[in-house]
Amino acid sequence: MGWVDHVPRAGNIYIGGLHALYQKPDLFERAKITHILSVLDFDIYEAGHFKEYTHLMIRIDDDPNQNLLQHFEQTNAFIESALSSGGAVFVHCAMGKSRSATVVCAYLMSKYNLTPGKALEQVCEGRPVCSPNPGFMSQLEVYSRMLKAGSREESAAIYREWLRDGFKGDPWVWDKRGREVKL
Repeated sequence: MGWVDHVPRAGNIYIGGLHALYQKPDLFERAKITHILSVLDFDIYEAGHFKEYTHLMIRIDDDPNQNLLQHFEQTNAFIESALSSGGAVFVHCAMGKSRSATVVCAYLMSKYNLTPGKALEQVCEGRPVCSPNPGFMSQLEVYSRMLKAGSREESAAIYREWLRDGFKGDPWVWDKRGREVKL
């Protein structure tokens, strides 16, 4: 595991934690990073930092009850835009482990028709510490169903059903539940 880890077989997608932004700008130059996708519970751009990059900020906490699924379409489009323009994108959260991994998995699932488990395996090849929290893994499973839906309406119905009936609980309950779920 490094500061800025490359996701294999995914083009110029890099993943890492928040500290890479502040402490390793030379790595960004070497990787030719042009875009930064931040998935944090606070805004790092308010002070005007990182103006040289195209950036997208998704404000969300690393809590299994948070709805990261609602942002997948936007994050996928941002990553695709970076790659199709010849750029490189750095996706990060605080530690480069849960939120950022979830977002990259969602992109890989959408782009390469991977299952959540296969997408996570691919991300872990480049950054072995990646481990989305159980709530985010559950959302990747829902997203997988949405991607396989026959129409936008069916996909929207799957999402609405998850919003209505999806499990919500304390993090310790999620952890117990996550150990019981087979991906």
